[in-house]
Amino acid sequence: MPRFFAVLFFAAFASFAAPASAQTAASDEEAIRAVVFDYFHGQGEHSRERLERAFAADDATMVSVQPNQQGVDTLRTFRDMGDVITTWVEGPSPANGARDGEILEVHILDGRLATVFFRYEARYYDAITLAKINGVWKIVSKAFVRQ
Repeated sequence: MPRFFAVLFFAAFASFAAPASAQTAASDEEAIRAVVFDYFHGQGEHSRERLERAFAADDATMVSVQPNQQGVDTLRTFRDMGDVITTWVEGPSPANGARDGEILEVHILDGRLATVFFRYEARYYDAITLAKINGVWKIVSKAFVRQ
């Protein structure tokens, strides 16, 4: 009989714990998507506020594989996201104000680390890494390639 109560207790506990975990994962994914779109729309709107809300600007980095003058693929690293954000804020607006981007995949690990694959128009693919810092999701790195 004690075994029956132990199984019953475990089943009851599991039924309450699973929805909470699912809710946390869903709210994390929602928050992650909001951060990625703060980056995307912040860039298009030249909004420093949205970009700084999205990036851990003091410590984040960005890398890209780009051909050099000889046409050889090289890795270019942007170590100061503050400078990159300033360039985005002061840069030209997209043609006709039109922008097209979509989140292709979201992966969350341990509720503290996430990767997002993003398509920006027919121009770039981004691999974005986010970390949950003091309960807030921030982009800590971005790698991109031209399509």
